Amino acid sequence: MWLKRLFHILMYSFFIIVPLVPIKLKNAFFPIASDSLIGGLAIVIGLAYLIYDYKNTKDEIKSLFKDKHFKILSIFILSFIILGTISITYSFSKKAAISEVLRFLEYVIIFYLIMIIADKDFVRRGFTVIYCTMIFAAIFGIFQFAFDFSSFYSPSVPLHRGRVYSTFVNPNYWGAAVNMIIFYPIIESIEDEDRKLNISIALLFLVNLVLTFTRGSWMGFVVGIIVLSIVKYRKMLFVIPAGALAAYAMPITRNRFLSIFNFSADTNRERLTLWKTGYTMFKANKIRGWGLGNYQVYYKSFVDSYHELRLTNENLTSTHNSYIKIMAELGILGIVSFLGVYLSLAHLTYVVYKNSKTKYKNIALAGLGFWGAYLFQNFFNNLMFIPQLNVFVWILTALLYKGYLLENEEVTNE
Repeated sequence: MWLKRLFHILMYSFFIIVPLVPIKLKNAFFPIASDSLIGGLAIVIGLAYLIYDYKNTKDEIKSLFKDKHFKILSIFILSFIILGTISITYSFSKKAAISEVLRFLEYVIIFYLIMIIADKDFVRRGFTVIYCTMIFAAIFGIFQFAFDFSSFYSPSVPLHRGRVYSTFVNPNYWGAAVNMIIFYPIIESIEDEDRKLNISIALLFLVNLVLTFTRGSWMGFVVGIIVLSIVKYRKMLFVIPAGALAAYAMPITRNRFLSIFNFSADTNRERLTLWKTGYTMFKANKIRGWGLGNYQVYYKSFVDSYHELRLTNENLTSTHNSYIKIMAELGILGIVSFLGVYLSLAHLTYVVYKNSKTKYKNIALAGLGFWGAYLFQNFFNNLMFIPQLNVFVWILTALLYKGYLLENEEVTNE
């Protein structure tokens, strides 16, 4: 079916272009980025295929929603969409609320389309394309540091080089993207016979992670290692003190590493103040919040009312915490549904790890390491609201779980 093939081609293009070419054009209403352009076209083609071939796709949809884990996720997704849509009615900036609802819908629709349309070949090729794309981005990150292409990001970093961000606009985003991939070559280097290649790839990503100088990503990586050690590799815990000692010993990382524990440092105090501002907003409107996407709309009025919340850097207004952001914007019900969505996605990964008998087990194990890192990192940055990054959290989960379901179908048919 040509519509299905076209959907696959568009998604392969998405897997390559979105990480490598972060195009973003501002307009009067909804910012147009490479993910929304290609993703939007893929959504149109995917929905057209579902309608055109409904006789076959309806059975796939029915089978999918019989899965209890998928059903629980869908309930949380629906509740968050309903709460976000309702918030448009009372948001001061309806544009911001509508924009965030549409962005969330993009993640969700792409996720469901992959779960419904993807076949075994698409899942396999999808993982391969994303993995190769991220390796290319990591190689570029090394060149970026070597030739100082990122000098406008903290040029005071040792060796007089800026923090590496590769193709992800911001070092914080790139650090999270590295954590999304790095645990897979680490696990493959332990489990697979071709260890030299996997160790080389793991080191490539590790160097990129270090050169982002993103403390949240460093700590997220540690959390991911702890998750892997709890789930399977007990001896991996020894990596943590060894890594901490290396970070302290190397002049290039020492000051940044020590600043993690310096709560009187300006950056740490600013982050805590921003969290306090978001929590103050939440306390002022606990039930329904101030409207999805409206945190920054109300930021100045709260800072003016509570002088202790003022920062020297007036441009620093983000919550730097995805959870507090949603608490402030959608209240108690909003944060419950939001956590339900992402914990359910993480649980799908755990289900695959516990039950898969093939290669998906290692991918799922790497995914558990990533989920530990990602859920932790979102305490320090609004990563769940960065489309270039967050859309791949949904895509990789969809590919993994669909691959697992197809695997079970093959076993059943045998």
